[in-house]
Amino acid sequence: MSYAQKIAVLDEIRVRPTSFSGRSVRGTVSFSSNGNEKSFEVLYSYNSDITINENIAGLLMAMPAINFTLFSRKLVLDFPVTTVDLMHIREFVRINNREVFVNKLARRRYEFFRKEYLPAESDLTEENSNGITKVETTSLIKESIPETPGFGNKKVAVLSSGGKESLLSYGMLREAGAETHAFYFNESGSHWFTASTAYSYYSEKFSNVHKVWANVDRLYRFFLRNLEPIDQEAISRKTDTYPVQLFIFPVYAMALVPVALKQGISSMVLGDEFDDPREMPPYHGITHYYGVYDQSHDFNSFMSRYFNSKGIDLKVWTAVYPVSGSVVEKALVRRYPELFRLQRSCHSCRSINGKMVPCGRCSKCMGIVMFVLAAGGDPTDILYRKETVNNLGELVAKERMRLDSDELNLMKAKLNLSSMDISELEHVEGIHILPDEKAPFEKVPEIFRDSLQKIISQYSKGIYHLKAGQWKRTED
Repeated sequence: MSYAQKIAVLDEIRVRPTSFSGRSVRGTVSFSSNGNEKSFEVLYSYNSDITINENIAGLLMAMPAINFTLFSRKLVLDFPVTTVDLMHIREFVRINNREVFVNKLARRRYEFFRKEYLPAESDLTEENSNGITKVETTSLIKESIPETPGFGNKKVAVLSSGGKESLLSYGMLREAGAETHAFYFNESGSHWFTASTAYSYYSEKFSNVHKVWANVDRLYRFFLRNLEPIDQEAISRKTDTYPVQLFIFPVYAMALVPVALKQGISSMVLGDEFDDPREMPPYHGITHYYGVYDQSHDFNSFMSRYFNSKGIDLKVWTAVYPVSGSVVEKALVRRYPELFRLQRSCHSCRSINGKMVPCGRCSKCMGIVMFVLAAGGDPTDILYRKETVNNLGELVAKERMRLDSDELNLMKAKLNLSSMDISELEHVEGIHILPDEKAPFEKVPEIFRDSLQKIISQYSKGIYHLKAGQWKRTED
């Protein structure tokens, strides 16, 4: 028995929509093992009218289930799908299986799995990383997209949260003349705490603010509680990452589709900031995305092609991909202070006297405090305690920071937390031309490209391209 066969402890995962009317969508996600079946009802509830059919309703149910396909021999789409759906979902499953294998089981950050299910050195192969999951359907149909209004090039939906990237993207696109739609995904758990401050403000100040409530986080717990390879005691401890789930943004993106169809939205903007490609080498010869496939350009392009091949005129892109998190923070602090004050990037926020307050202890918080200080801002404006700011050096030294090494070292140097030579780190504050680009911001639709680059250029320092493995400044 191969490792991929050993880890596939479920016979099948089955996805079936059961109702889709008004503003709600329901369905079941079930799994079976050794003749025993367990089922969970998934619910999406929108605060505005949507356009949907059975095919799209089923896809809403399928996206969260893909997180766990490495552990199943089969994924059954028990609803009408097209050959386009099958092709794309099979690729999603392959990519997700590989990401979970490499980043959760092999080069793991935490010990979430029972030791007998961890891969041995000889198991670290591409074949095992792909898993053995077969994707099948009970009904193959021709494409049938609900009738929609004519799409407008300047109708943009920003996948919104309390994070700096979505806040800045929203501010820049409004300034650039887009018809901005903010879309919030409200999971039933405390994850919503990070977004609720921004959502309340947006709902009061702006039009076209959409939200869907969903119980997918409970679906995730349902799987985790019932998967034999999971160490139940380990997943009960508080950490800064999920035990398995790496296929998160596809859930959000697909949930936005019924709103986009109703509103005639032609752009879906995600908050993907710069990731240094030099820090993503293969693992034991296995190419992967370091657990952030759904925050990569490959994902955006894949989703855009998927939607287009289904007849949905919806392009997925990001406005901040060529710049680092510190540049994003600087632009937000200095240009949109009213949006900056809504920022809650911590995934462990808690309510204190009616306000959502970041924990001030996790690696995410440490990075944000560093960015804000480097930008000349005040972390207490976004409810960090002065104690956290004053003890930043000690806290950063203790924490396993999750920043690109160049960015982390530059922030330490700028805040006098180290005396490192920063001459090779200056690219962090610049605009990056990625290896597959010839000019900056090529991945942004032309209608917004110049406006966004003009704004970002005011808070960055030069344009950089990769040459012989080093970021070199492009002469103006």
